[in-house]
Amino acid sequence: MATRPDDPKIPAPDRIEPQSPPELPVNEPPMEDPVQQPPEIDPVGPDIVEPGRGPDEMPTS
Repeated sequence: MATRPDDPKIPAPDRIEPQSPPELPVNEPPMEDPVQQPPEIDPVGPDIVEPGRGPDEMPTS
């Protein structure tokens, strides 16, 4: 019976260093400061028509 030669030693695979830096924990976003937020638009508020505000000409149909 034929004998097989000893298996050649398989070299260890090359170590590949990561290309990107390790991930860091994400800091929580800062809390919103309600004092600096714009006021909410009140859809139930009254309509105020002020002269001089709006288009100069109304489109005609």
